Amino acid sequence: MGSMPMQKRWTVKSRPTDEVRPEHFTLEEAAVPEPAQGQLLIETLLLTTSPPARMWLTSGGLSGKPIPIGDVMRGSGIGRVATSRNPGFAEGELVSGGLGWQTHSLSDGDKLNPVSKVEAPKDLPLSTRLHVLGASGASAWFGLLEIGRLREGDTVVVSGAAGSVGSIVCQLARKRGCRVIGIAGGEAKCKWLSDELGCASAIDYKHEDVGARLETLCPGAIDVFFDNVGGDALDAALAQLAIGARVVLCGGTSQYQQDGAWQGPRNYFHLVYRQATMAGFYVFNFADRFDEALLPLEDGVRSGKIKYAEERYHGIEQAPMALQRLLSGQNFGSTVISVAGE
Repeated sequence: MGSMPMQKRWTVKSRPTDEVRPEHFTLEEAAVPEPAQGQLLIETLLLTTSPPARMWLTSGGLSGKPIPIGDVMRGSGIGRVATSRNPGFAEGELVSGGLGWQTHSLSDGDKLNPVSKVEAPKDLPLSTRLHVLGASGASAWFGLLEIGRLREGDTVVVSGAAGSVGSIVCQLARKRGCRVIGIAGGEAKCKWLSDELGCASAIDYKHEDVGARLETLCPGAIDVFFDNVGGDALDAALAQLAIGARVVLCGGTSQYQQDGAWQGPRNYFHLVYRQATMAGFYVFNFADRFDEALLPLEDGVRSGKIKYAEERYHGIEQAPMALQRLLSGQNFGSTVISVAGE
């Protein structure tokens, strides 16, 4: 007789008080679960993680409910239906959803671990559905065009510009005739912004004074600031807003590690001086319109006009390290964990 197939999963061991480290999680093994009537067993193929995952461990983020100690760490991914006892799903179909940091999971498709069917993009890696052709692409599109009300000729500054969302924002703005200035950490990322994504300038926040550089590059001239970072970067940009500027709050990567002790903007009154607006948004409020963003983005990626970068990890065992690198700014591009491959 063959050995029983085993499930690997990462559970939350303890809550971080500062930086997330692998020791905050425990890797467990158990027998692969059997689906009950109405359920399906999903084999995880790919997982992704993003900076807000840090809040799931402490404040709970949007839900306000942190992951209980001992529960599987949350994570979005794409899987294959291995066994189906649900007439709405066939074995072999691809699904996406909150599969968690585990090799196998159960779902009823709706209430228990909701998932939706997903199609692999033609002639493109399946992993693109996790970032540029997924929520990251939609965040960039609706954040820039709907919340940022982008206009041709605008000066657009993007923090976290080499990240999963920011890199798409840079390209969308540039293709609409805007001057784009990206803020990122490190020479390699800044070179990619300038040489590959077409940014007019790139600011290395690790080695440059962001406020001084913005004052030189665009004094009082930022029409749109797309913020993925918060903290000091937000303050620096607020000081250089143009009249009628729009500030888009998408993320706060500089703040997630100290979740619960957020740094508010010191320069917020520049919104009054410059008759500007600042607004946040939740991308899944646009879920019924995702095709507006993802169809043109898919065309752009396929034609090579929209570029992306991936940092790929192999094996579920790498998930904690991937999150640690992401939160410390060591990653380059979207984080993808290959669990069972594509």
